[in-house]
Amino acid sequence: MKNFRLCGLALFLSIVSSMASSETNFQPVSLSGTVFANNETSLSYQTGGCIAEVSSQSLTSWKTYQGQILVELDDRNADLAVKTAEARLLDLEASVEDADFSIEVAKADVGRVEEEFQFVKREFERTKVLFERGLVNETTFESAERRKLETTFSVQRAKEALGRSIASKKRSLIALDIGKLELEGRQLDLDKLIVRAPHDGILLEFEPNIGDCVSQSSLAAKLYRPEEKSVETFIFVQQLVNAEEMGVAVGNSVNVIRTNGQICKGIFSVVGTEADLESQNVKAIIDLDPTCAPSMFLNEAVKIETVSENIN
Repeated sequence: MKNFRLCGLALFLSIVSSMASSETNFQPVSLSGTVFANNETSLSYQTGGCIAEVSSQSLTSWKTYQGQILVELDDRNADLAVKTAEARLLDLEASVEDADFSIEVAKADVGRVEEEFQFVKREFERTKVLFERGLVNETTFESAERRKLETTFSVQRAKEALGRSIASKKRSLIALDIGKLELEGRQLDLDKLIVRAPHDGILLEFEPNIGDCVSQSSLAAKLYRPEEKSVETFIFVQQLVNAEEMGVAVGNSVNVIRTNGQICKGIFSVVGTEADLESQNVKAIIDLDPTCAPSMFLNEAVKIETVSENIN
């Protein structure tokens, strides 16, 4: 029992000694860096035109929210094209209704001539029996036979007319679909004249002026989320020889210190693997804590101090 206690004590002392050794070996390093925005979004004009309206709120505050209209280009021509497409669509819908009516009329004609054919057919059968019995002459029989042929042709013509009406409706439906697509295209063209914010954030390089004309794909503004900021820094290669002891590793915590003494926590998210040929510096990126990132300015110069992972 005494030996077991001695072994436990030795193990405890070994752990404490290891932790103390780790703390002793830790060599904090101080770096300099610059704040920048993560996931910066560029907003471009989807088409060319002249600026008609600008969000005065965003222009003065540089803040925006998701879906907010930032800039509107002159939409008179595009609006006219949409109205023309809408009128064309109404005309095509009326053509489909006319085709439906034509089909109903053709079906009624088919029904009428088929009924007439059945009547003429029965007349022909009776006349044929009478002719065979010698009760009517050949002229009467031929007349009945001719009427049967005429009604047969009438049924065929009525069915052909019904087929043409159905085909005409199919063409009308195709034209209607094309009209709908054309209207959708004109509406998309109209929507391209509007620059909207894809998400909440802060605007950069947002300086539109009413009356200015812009070209397609030219920059309208840049947008970033204030809570998504990082710090870019550069580390000498010789400092990375013992990177773990200095706390320079992906996932390690750091203190980002502003000129006013305010401290914002951060974590190494990227430590480069290639050094600059002339300066022998390696690029590293530190993601800032979202709770304090909004208070920091873009391009703000900050000091960075690595922190031991064993410090709570």
